[in-house]
Amino acid sequence: MARSAPTRPFLCRTNLHHSWEWAHTDDGQRYVRCGRCHKERESGPGGNVTGPGAMSAGSTTGISGGSF
Repeated sequence: MARSAPTRPFLCRTNLHHSWEWAHTDDGQRYVRCGRCHKERESGPGGNVTGPGAMSAGSTTGISGGSF
């Protein structure tokens, strides 16, 4: 029996690392998602992406590093 290829990258599947980026909804709202697996980053307590430190001047994706 042949195995099918996984649909998401290994680090995304195991929740070890995501490549966070800004994305837009059809109505223009911004949100944060992984550029590889398209998982949406949670907002609210513990996941606030609009608060202090959410943006990094040296980051190419616009999202600061750290443990997400």
